[in-house]
Amino acid sequence: MEHKLFDLDQYAACARQVVAEGCVLLKNDRDALPLRKGAKIALFGRSQYNYYKSGTGSGGMVNVRHVVDIPEALGTSYAVNQQVRSAYEAWLQDHPYDSGSGWGGEPWFQEEMPLDDALIRQAAEDSDAAVIVLGRSSGEDQDNKPEPGSFLLTALEEDMLRKVCGSFQRSIVLLNVGNIIDMKCVEKYDPAAVLYVWQGGQEGGNGVLDVLDGTVTPCGKLSDTIAVDITDYPSTANYGGQNENVYQEDIYAGYRYFETFRKDRVLYPFGFGLSYTSFDIQARPMMDNGNALCVAADVTNTGPVHGKAVVQVYVEKPQGTLGQPLRTLCGYVKTRDLQPGETESVTIDFDWYRIASYDDSGCTGNPSCYVLEAGEYQFYMGQDVRSAAL
Repeated sequence: MEHKLFDLDQYAACARQVVAEGCVLLKNDRDALPLRKGAKIALFGRSQYNYYKSGTGSGGMVNVRHVVDIPEALGTSYAVNQQVRSAYEAWLQDHPYDSGSGWGGEPWFQEEMPLDDALIRQAAEDSDAAVIVLGRSSGEDQDNKPEPGSFLLTALEEDMLRKVCGSFQRSIVLLNVGNIIDMKCVEKYDPAAVLYVWQGGQEGGNGVLDVLDGTVTPCGKLSDTIAVDITDYPSTANYGGQNENVYQEDIYAGYRYFETFRKDRVLYPFGFGLSYTSFDIQARPMMDNGNALCVAADVTNTGPVHGKAVVQVYVEKPQGTLGQPLRTLCGYVKTRDLQPGETESVTIDFDWYRIASYDDSGCTGNPSCYVLEAGEYQFYMGQDVRSAAL
C-alpha cells in the first residue's frame, strides 16, 4: 500500500485559496479596491491584533503551527503607517485581550481603542487608504444577540467608522466575523469598500491580502439575506426559548421570506457578492433527462480583469394548494478563473426533489409526500436571487 505524507505547504495553499474565494465584497466605490502593491495604508481597529481564526468550542480547539493575521499579511505588500500602529500597541499594554472564563465565556468583542482626531488627520495626510478591521467571536454557546458588541456595533466602533471614513476617501472595512452583523453603518458612514472576510483559519490574513491586491478577484456570495434591521427577520421575535421555539416563518425561511413578502427590507440579497470584473450570462434551453433537469449557460468575462462567476438558478413554483415562496434556489456552479473576453459553458443539474414541495397536511391528497403541483414552473438564472433573470 502506498502511503502519502500530508503536505503542509499544499494544505496551506489550498486553505489560502478557500479564504480568498469565500470573501464577500458588498461595496467597492471610488476605486478603493484592488489596492496597488506598495501603497501606504493606515490600519485601524483593535481586532487586527486579535484576529478570529475560527469560532469557539470544538472548532476553536483546532491547533495550527501559526495563524497569519491581517497586519502580518498586509505588511508584506503595503507600507503600514507606523504612527497609527504604535498608538495601538501602546494602548494595548493597558488593555490586553479579554479571554473571558469558562465554556462559551469568551466575550463577543474586544474593547475598541478611542481614536484621537489629530492621529487620524495625520494618518490621512500620510496614507493612501485606511483599512478598518471589525471583529466578532462566535461559536457554541455564542449565539447572536441584538445588542452592541454582538449583532450591533459598539459606540466606539461607530465613532471609529465616523472619524476614519470621514477623513479618508479610500476607507476599506474588513469584517472578521463568523456571521453577519448590522450593516446600517454602510449608508451612515459611507466607507469606500466593505468586505466580509469571515474567520479564515491559519491562512486568514493571506487570503485577505490576495483579495485586496487583486491576486484573487472576489467571488464569494452571501449565504444569508442582510436585512435593514434585526427585527426584520421573522425568527427574531421567537428566538431563544428554553423549552420551545416557534418557527413562525414556516416554509418561508431565510431569503424565501424576504423575496416573497419584504423585498423593501433588504440591504443585500441572498447570493449577492461583487467582483472586480463583470460577466455576461447567456442561458441555453433547459433539458430533462428523465431523472434530473439540466440548465446550461455560456458565461463570458466582459470586464477588465480575470475572475470567477457564480451562476445561480432559482425556481418560481405555481401557487397551488400548498402555497410557495416567490423564488427557491435549485443549484449553482462556479466557473473557472476566466480572463477578460474568455467564455466558459457551464451546466447545473438538479433532480425533481429540488423543485418539489412537502405536503405535511395532505391538502393535495398526498399526505407526508413530496409532490409537484400542476402549473407553470419558471426558472431564473443570475448572480443573486434578486437579479436573476427568467
